[in-house]
Amino acid sequence: MKTFLMFFSVIFLTSCPANTAFIESDCNVEVPIEDLAWLKEIKTSFEQSTSVSKKKIIQYDYKNETVFLINSCDDCSDNLVTVYNCDKEVICEFGGIAGLNTCSDFEKEAINEKILWEN
Repeated sequence: MKTFLMFFSVIFLTSCPANTAFIESDCNVEVPIEDLAWLKEIKTSFEQSTSVSKKKIIQYDYKNETVFLINSCDDCSDNLVTVYNCDKEVICEFGGIAGLNTCSDFEKEAINEKILWEN
């Protein structure tokens, strides 16, 4: 019986995907869009905007860290999209007039997409 339990314990513990281990989830808050003051401020600003452009706030796990992609004009060709970590530090930037791409692996490495807000 002990061998049987050991076998299934080993199978259970080794069956978790490697890329999900040690990912800090949700910045240690329950609802990031409401509980992180800086993120809530961006959301409120988007909601109050008179612009008709599409806006999005998306959460990902990127390189074992929770990050937030802020897109203030989803349908604009020269828009700068910024990715922040939980502490509002810039992790990546994409687009803009200069055509930035400071995280060329973001599309491949960013996982667990959660749309937190969009209009």
